[in-house]
Amino acid sequence: RDEEVVLKPRPILIKDLRLVDMPDRDHAVFDVISGKGAYMRSLARDIALRLGTVGYIAALRRTSAGPFSEGDSIRLQDLLEMDPEEVLKKMLPVETALDDIPALALTEVEAQRLSSGQSVGLLPVAKRSALENPVVQDEIVCAMLHNRAVALAEISGGEIRPVRVFNL
Repeated sequence: RDEEVVLKPRPILIKDLRLVDMPDRDHAVFDVISGKGAYMRSLARDIALRLGTVGYIAALRRTSAGPFSEGDSIRLQDLLEMDPEEVLKKMLPVETALDDIPALALTEVEAQRLSSGQSVGLLPVAKRSALENPVVQDEIVCAMLHNRAVALAEISGGEIRPVRVFNL
C-alpha cells in the first residue's frame, strides 16, 4: 500500500545479547533473551544504525516464549503418531501458559460470580493474593480458585471484571 509506518520508541528489556557466529563479514548470528514486546527486527535495525550501516534479519527463530522452550516442544508429526492417552499425558494445564500473568486467589463465591460473567470487588481479593506488585487499572489478571484458572479478568474501577471465562 506504499505506506510509511512510524514506530514510537519505547523502552524494552534485553536480558542478554550474544554474538554467536559470523559466517562471513556481512552476516552475524545472535542469541537474544528479551522481555515482553521486544521486536527483534527493530533491535536489528537499531544495532545497524548504531554501527553506522544498514541491516536486516534474514532468519528469525524463537526458541522460547514465556514458560515454554524449544527443548520442551513436540514435533507435529510425532504428536500425530501418538496414542490419544499419550497425547493427554504430554498436555500441560492451561495455567502453565498463564504463568506470567498476575494471579488472584478467589473464594468459591467469587469464582462463581466471575464464572457467571459478574464482577467482584478487587480489595478483598488483592488482600489475600500473594502478589509481588500491586495490580493496576486495566491490567489483565488470572482469577484462580484452588490453583485452577477460572477466568482472565481486567481490573477496572476497583473491580475484577471477567474478560474470558474458562470452562475447564
